[in-house]
Amino acid sequence: MYVRAYICIRTHIHYTQTHAYTHLTPYTNTETLYATSFSTFFGGKGANQAYQSSLLSPSPNYVAFIGMVGDDEHERRIRENFNDVGVDTEHLLVGKEQTGIATIQVDGNGENRILIVPGANFELKPEDVQGMKGKIKSASIMVGQLEISPETTSMGFEIAKEHGVTTVLNPAPASPLSTLPPTLLKNTDYLVPNQPELSLLSNLPTTTPSQCVIASRYLIEKHGVKNVIVTMGGSGAMLVTPTVEHHVPCPPLPLPLVDTVGAGDSFLGGMSYYISKGVEVADAMVLSNGVAGWSVGGKGGQTSYK
Repeated sequence: MYVRAYICIRTHIHYTQTHAYTHLTPYTNTETLYATSFSTFFGGKGANQAYQSSLLSPSPNYVAFIGMVGDDEHERRIRENFNDVGVDTEHLLVGKEQTGIATIQVDGNGENRILIVPGANFELKPEDVQGMKGKIKSASIMVGQLEISPETTSMGFEIAKEHGVTTVLNPAPASPLSTLPPTLLKNTDYLVPNQPELSLLSNLPTTTPSQCVIASRYLIEKHGVKNVIVTMGGSGAMLVTPTVEHHVPCPPLPLPLVDTVGAGDSFLGGMSYYISKGVEVADAMVLSNGVAGWSVGGKGGQTSYK
């Protein structure tokens, strides 16, 4: 992360995010289907979020990325891809394993299934983040996910809160509460799960908006989260605080729905950027819904953000 950075995003990254587009997705162990097309994109939740945030910023190095890639041909391409949109990669480290890979099936409705091979991502350790303490404290907001070691994410948030940095946790892939360090949620200013992730964390149903409020308040009251923003796909997003619940619906899509891969990352990248600029959270959610709505009109994650 660069000392002038205002947003620090630290998590999983992969290069070969391969998408197979088909009318249906296999549902049995023996089923084989033909796909209609195949594409390869840059990806990873944190990488997508950093890319989206940086696209919104007129200033280079406004977003800094902390992560780990392999010592392979993908490392150079990832750095070039980030540099093209001004993401600071000073603390994109090189590990011993290969760069992470994901395969994605996208059906005729734009919905997807994802399988991840994490590779070098799991090599990023708490001690690596400790060595970046001087850089983290210069940020105004830090975003983390669960695609790397939860202990590593927790260490980053601990450092951030020691220095008054706002923290945003995207708890994906979905993980039970028992697998997370207790301090992680306590050091989280904004928890941003989707409905299944919220359900797994709280062990409560989250099918309806009222259920989402109950589950969110449980995490706030019992586990120290400050605020929860639940993303609900085409239904928009809901802000839940200790005293307020506020639903922000999605605007009409500006383009026909093609691919929902990376839409949640687009929302979170947008929201982090707007919050870092001093926009009120509810207003940032409105703006970010519009940003994410644009992203589902194209194939892939980062490629659909432009």
